[in-house]
Amino acid sequence: MMFKPKIIGFMCNWGMPTEAILAGSSRIQGYPKIRIVPVMCSGRVDPAFVIRAFEMGADGVLVGGCHPGDCHYATGDLKVEKRIENTKKLLKLIGLGPERLRLECISASEEAKLAQIVRDFTDSLRKMGPTPLKAKVSANEPANDPVSTKRAVYETIKKTNVQYCLECGKCSGSCPISRVNDAYSPRRTVERFLLGFEDRILSSEELWTCLACYQCSERCPSDVRYPEFVRAIRSIAPKEVMEGLCAHRGIPMALSRMMINPKIEQDRMGWLPEGAEFSERGDLLYFVGCLPYFDVVFEDLNLEILKIAQSVVRILNRVGIKPALLTNEKCCGHDLLWTGDFENFEKLAKINVANIKETGATRVVTACPECYRTIKKDYAEFLGKLDFEVLHTSEFLSELVANGELKFDANLKRKVVYHDPCRLGRHMGVYEPPRRVIASLPGTELLEMKRNRENAVCCGVNAWLSCDKYHKEVRMGRLREAKNIGADLLVTTCPKCQIHWKCLTSEKLQVNPGEITMEMRDLSVLVAEAMNLI
Repeated sequence: MMFKPKIIGFMCNWGMPTEAILAGSSRIQGYPKIRIVPVMCSGRVDPAFVIRAFEMGADGVLVGGCHPGDCHYATGDLKVEKRIENTKKLLKLIGLGPERLRLECISASEEAKLAQIVRDFTDSLRKMGPTPLKAKVSANEPANDPVSTKRAVYETIKKTNVQYCLECGKCSGSCPISRVNDAYSPRRTVERFLLGFEDRILSSEELWTCLACYQCSERCPSDVRYPEFVRAIRSIAPKEVMEGLCAHRGIPMALSRMMINPKIEQDRMGWLPEGAEFSERGDLLYFVGCLPYFDVVFEDLNLEILKIAQSVVRILNRVGIKPALLTNEKCCGHDLLWTGDFENFEKLAKINVANIKETGATRVVTACPECYRTIKKDYAEFLGKLDFEVLHTSEFLSELVANGELKFDANLKRKVVYHDPCRLGRHMGVYEPPRRVIASLPGTELLEMKRNRENAVCCGVNAWLSCDKYHKEVRMGRLREAKNIGADLLVTTCPKCQIHWKCLTSEKLQVNPGEITMEMRDLSVLVAEAMNLI
């Protein structure tokens, strides 16, 4: 039987032929299995729409827009070109192939042209074959059975000690969000939950507000584990509210879910610097994380995020280590876990652990605190004891410094202030290794913000959730604190901290940009600079 590709068409209302407009989102008679989704302007076709279409089983996506210069919104044709180019890069990385996405210019009078375009696209998709992604995607929907929900609620209360809450208010006084938004309070959330208003909590935005920064857990006298409490009840909450809050349109999490499919073969090794040496097996494995995807999704921010991975490999090569790399490495699953999608998180965990074991690695090094915490702590919790040691790059670099294995050739002459990422610091207790590495670099003066180590303030976002004015205020406050200390370089050990801050400073804000803008660097990149490797 001949393969009939499923095609989604996002078509501009102004340029789409009348036949397609009348058909709306239903199948058009005579068109090979295409569903038309009318849009006001092709420039509004967000990459998230395309990624979601593929996640739901589309074999191809066709975007139809106006001819150059004919856009009724002036710049829609220019916007869509840039967005489609960006989305094709993501499709290449994930292994679906950029050829499955097509942009065409069509006017209202070109019905015959549209029909031919669809036929040509269909022929092309037939040669490629069906997408490996299936239409049915597990989203870990909460159980509809009230008894099951009640049981899950009861187990959550027991495991996270929320029944021992003294209502002292230390959590709300410590919470970065509560300090800028009086309406949010961890204490009140727990209180309402214990009083039987769980349905109200499960359907509210406040459930998705928590940064899981562990500031409250650090100070709670009753050992209430509020972040774990929130994580657990998110798993039984309806996901509609979360989907409306997701920053960056939920693209990172959609990509994470797509990676679960065993037929997905990614093309993600283009970041490797020329001349870098690596192996498929070895004692030490470098877990890159989602840096190749971040480089594409956030390319407008000019982050140079891939320098982190390139620096790590160059440093390892310089000290004689040829690290093992996973050419089809999957997302660690951190964001799925913290949004309550336990089912898909566990699938990723099993895949990653199996792939790591195949390399024979006894040590896994990663530059991402979220990968670090997730693999070291959460994988062990879900899957049992791991057969390998997990280190953050700052810990490994600190070892190399202590052993005298790093040779620095450059005098940096920088006043550096270090930011403690929540996952590396309060979650995992890693405070001193990054500071020891910075202190070892020639010409660096390490300054400290008033709120440092266990008192450090979160960068302001968790799991791509809640990028609202309150979370932005948290980010601005942390950047002001770093700026006012007198440093000329802000160093962190978390790629996402940089992303969230750069994203903020790229916006039009009602503050003087000079108050919050400063140069940022990942620790691995700073070390590579001191070694004249980049």
